[in-house]
Amino acid sequence: MARKVFGSTLKKAMDQGVSLDAIEAQAVQTRTSPTVTRAQASVIEEDKHATRLLDPNLIRMSAVQDRLDPSDGLEELVESIKEHGQKVAILVRRLADGAYEIVYGRRRLLACRELGQKVRATVMELSDEEALIAQGVENNARQDPSFIERAVFVSGIIAELGKTEETRKNAQTVAYRALQIDESLVSRMHRIASAIPMVLIRAIGPAHGSGRRVWEKLAKLCEATPDLAGAVANGLPKDLASAERLELAINRMSPPPAPATKPASSDRITIKRKGNKITLEADPMMLPKLEDAVRNLVAELLDRGQEEAPEPATSTATPS
Repeated sequence: MARKVFGSTLKKAMDQGVSLDAIEAQAVQTRTSPTVTRAQASVIEEDKHATRLLDPNLIRMSAVQDRLDPSDGLEELVESIKEHGQKVAILVRRLADGAYEIVYGRRRLLACRELGQKVRATVMELSDEEALIAQGVENNARQDPSFIERAVFVSGIIAELGKTEETRKNAQTVAYRALQIDESLVSRMHRIASAIPMVLIRAIGPAHGSGRRVWEKLAKLCEATPDLAGAVANGLPKDLASAERLELAINRMSPPPAPATKPASSDRITIKRKGNKITLEADPMMLPKLEDAVRNLVAELLDRGQEEAPEPATSTATPS
């Protein structure tokens, strides 16, 4: 059959330097019906969304992280997968070089690595932007990321996709679509995460329950004294809860309070006189003593006035 297909064109192809593989491929394409072509396209499309078992060591981590420490509490997940198997597939994307990169499911990936078993993964063709949006949406749905974890994720997206002024706006759009938050909050998150050195953020941890205001306070302190952040990070006790480490970091980053200055006596009491009316304004701390002093002084003045009052005049006239 092959001879019949290629016999009439073989000599001509050889003369033109065309390979036999090319001739065969052309012949197969000629014989392929539109139905077969559609079927082949369907298979290729299905392969893009296929779920398969992959070697976890061949899957790269993505450039943008969504957890400060994905291994935190991993022991329970390892035991669960060991006992019951992996129930939910992870999502990976195929890169241009043929390698795989995690989109979401890092903890399941790490657990399977630790167990030395293959990981069940859904493979999809995703662009950088699509992968980051899927990563953000899925992790927000499946876990409870803290404020600083979300801020670090936002900052990572902008750093990865917004390397130029032209791409920065698109990166911010990807960030708020991934986290489903307002654009103004994206900017504030990026500013906070950028101001606090990563070494200090990691030393503090996620600090669940601590909102934007407290992290913003730390960010301003880091901007004022950036050289102090590293020393504070190294001195945070690991046995404290993450939120407590955040408060301690703020205290240690804050400047010492200015020494209290004793106000001058003239500033502590003011006396105003208008007609026959005298008004005293005093430091609240002095009011009890001042009141006693005024009462004593008034009483003393009244007593002294009685003692010094002139006696009534008496008649000294002599009788005539």
